Amino acid sequence: MKKVFISVDLEGMEGVVSKLQTLRSNPDFGLARKRLTLDVNAAVEGALLAGAEEIVVCDGHADMENILLDDLHPEAKLISGAMRSSLQMQGIEGGYDALVVFGHAGGGLTIGGVMDHTYNSMRVYNIRMNGVTVNTEAVMNGMIAGYYGVPLAVVIGDEAMVNEVKEFAPRVEGVIVKSGFSRFSALSLSPPKAREAIREGVKKGLARAKDIEPLTLAEPIEMEIDFRDAHTADAAELVPGVKRLTPRTVSFTGDGPTVFKLQELLLFRLLDEYPF
Repeated sequence: MKKVFISVDLEGMEGVVSKLQTLRSNPDFGLARKRLTLDVNAAVEGALLAGAEEIVVCDGHADMENILLDDLHPEAKLISGAMRSSLQMQGIEGGYDALVVFGHAGGGLTIGGVMDHTYNSMRVYNIRMNGVTVNTEAVMNGMIAGYYGVPLAVVIGDEAMVNEVKEFAPRVEGVIVKSGFSRFSALSLSPPKAREAIREGVKKGLARAKDIEPLTLAEPIEMEIDFRDAHTADAAELVPGVKRLTPRTVSFTGDGPTVFKLQELLLFRLLDEYPF
């Protein structure tokens, strides 16, 4: 276990139950990003205990500038900033031995998912890959990693998300830091207890990563996206190769790298800010 990629989001972490913690303009965001950085450090420590020699952390929440570099574990490298070719997996093609998915929310496939959504809660409703609904970002990221032969070894987040991932990757090591009562309410571990669980879970998952089969998608890959409103589909249809299936649904078929880059374009770059 020499090279580990950690994909980081915020909604799935302990104590995060509303936009008070997830939006830069809101009062508890500073506390949440500090806590997130310390939680990531626990994952880095677990990776080091498992023998990792290189650890790359990819900040994948909102503007993708959330992790406090000054407070990040000195043995980790950080990918940050939102102008990139992958939403949450920038650079995964660089020859990694395992993937750790950290703090992602569920995709709304299990009752009790805290702040569940699919990349952009205001614009995206469903994503299907080769006809299978893959709304859970952790699963999608596992499939992107799997395309490059990298197994999804550990997922860290709420109980609903972990359960959703295990439907696709039953051997993944799941670390549960909170359990939802509703979309905006949860029972959370204390940060010290969460970090202890993260450290041990990452160590355990990486120790058996070689026995976990990467998630794969057969090419050509057909991606279908159901948007929440038609004008987003109007914009997506302007991209060459994108087909309009219904007023709110588009599709694209191609090889893995092209489909993965198109996710960045259609789910993030192309989205407008119309207030209706």
